[in-house]
Amino acid sequence: MKLGLGIKASLSQTLTPQQIQYLKLLQLPVMQLEQQVRQEIEMNPMLEDEDDSFDDIDLQLLENKSEDKYEIDKNDLEDDYNSNTLTGDEGNLLEEKLFVDDKPEPFEFQTMVMDTVEDVYNPNRSGDDDDYEPFQIKENSDLTSELINQLSHYNLKEELNILGEQIIGNIDYDGYLRREVEDIVEETNHIISEKNFEGTYSNILDGEFNQEEIEDEFSNPAKKFVLDKNSASYLSNSLNILNGNLSNNLLLSEEEKEELENIPKLSFVTIDDAEKLLKLIRHLDPAGIGSRNIQECLLAQLQIKNKLNPAQQLAKEILEDYYDAFIKKHYHVITKQLEVSEDYLKEAIEEIRTLNPKPGGVDYQNETNTVIPDFLVFKNQENGELMIEINDNRIPTLQLSKTYDNMRKEVEYKKYNKETKDWIRQKREDAKFMIQALRQRKLTMLKVMTAIGHLQKDFFDYGASAIKPMIYKDIAEHTGLDISTVCRIVNGKYVQTVFGTYELKYFFSESLASDEGEEISTKVIKDALKTIISDEQKGKPYSDDKLSKELKKVGYNVARRTVAKYREQLNIPVARLRKELV
Repeated sequence: MKLGLGIKASLSQTLTPQQIQYLKLLQLPVMQLEQQVRQEIEMNPMLEDEDDSFDDIDLQLLENKSEDKYEIDKNDLEDDYNSNTLTGDEGNLLEEKLFVDDKPEPFEFQTMVMDTVEDVYNPNRSGDDDDYEPFQIKENSDLTSELINQLSHYNLKEELNILGEQIIGNIDYDGYLRREVEDIVEETNHIISEKNFEGTYSNILDGEFNQEEIEDEFSNPAKKFVLDKNSASYLSNSLNILNGNLSNNLLLSEEEKEELENIPKLSFVTIDDAEKLLKLIRHLDPAGIGSRNIQECLLAQLQIKNKLNPAQQLAKEILEDYYDAFIKKHYHVITKQLEVSEDYLKEAIEEIRTLNPKPGGVDYQNETNTVIPDFLVFKNQENGELMIEINDNRIPTLQLSKTYDNMRKEVEYKKYNKETKDWIRQKREDAKFMIQALRQRKLTMLKVMTAIGHLQKDFFDYGASAIKPMIYKDIAEHTGLDISTVCRIVNGKYVQTVFGTYELKYFFSESLASDEGEEISTKVIKDALKTIISDEQKGKPYSDDKLSKELKKVGYNVARRTVAKYREQLNIPVARLRKELV
């Protein structure tokens, strides 16, 4: 085999860092974009928010005041600073507004501003009021803290309190315990071992140190943790005693063994302890918290009731002995086994429905999902035209910082090193790109939303029933953008309309031909399917085959398998699980 060198020409396409950054900006929703822009302002001093910029007149005076500190050829900078010439009135006004030294340090105004900001926003300042106290904000306790507080009222042993805290700490946000009890017990016993070790070590330290070592602590604080050989051996044997290995501690005297055995230590917990404690936790408020399944959760809520009425007693018996038949809605099995009527069974089921299947989600939700729309679509009251706006009121309006921009102009006339010049130049280029990228993003998003509004005009006029089938390719062809760009803009974005707030993905759906040959959006068919199911007899729900026939009556020729697929996409159970007692 011969080896050789050759030249090959090929074409490849790569993205520049600026292009990658622009694509990332495209896919950010409004709240994340706001965070990104504010982060850029913090990282790049060349960027500033127009709303937070200093007064132009004050800035110009400070620039003029600082000119005495530099030796610059005024003829070279005449074009740059002609615009900074102040009139007599402006000069008098500035002399009244500012109190600065004749020759302040460059950019001294930044220190002045920061001092002012700290003085205004410092929560610990006293000012003229000696009795000033900072405003206290009450901290909302979460579910974990509330449960631990309730458990502390039972005066349990310390080891059981540790176990209880471990169990409560492993409860998920919805109130269920999904971690294995064996793992929690093992972790708790490890914590107890550490506490026992700390207690033994503390007792040994208390007995071994003399006054001379305590006084020497001030010269070397680490010495208080040093044990001599005898103490170290004593500690090692003590740990064996704690673990029950008395036979291996022949070096200890009987008196020393008895002394160590009398050191208070915590006992290890067992799985039985955990099960008993779990039962107690399930009876805390909210009831059912810490359950491992929904059956335990519902039963715990019935068990805490002082006196059960007949319907509640039947509900408790159903959950204990006939839970599988209940969740499968085999009501005929329950009525036959318990020899009760359907009306009596219906009362028991109504009692079960009043119970809370997610005890952790009541009054303890730490987060509230809030959707801020990226687009606003409304009609012009005068001509009825569809109006589209970008909801960018929260986004800071960027501009180049005049202070640092003037600094860039002065770079050419001052003896800055090359790294400083390159840093200023690079930050300015990054700032210009960010400003341009945000403008381009806004134009691109408007272009896509305008195309959606044009193709889905009937939706914005009449509502969801008039939505038309549409795919990403349709928008790409209408706007001239790539499909991947359309996907980036659509994903995670929302639009506010007169009919409500919708995710942009809602407007994209496949089509299905009707009996008349018209292309119908699958969303319209799904809405019709939901309507038919909601209107069916609860005692005799429709099967998928029957649903297919009902859809055909309203003009939608849908096969049974397609009905089953749409039903699953809508999270609607099969007919057997939709059956109710009437």
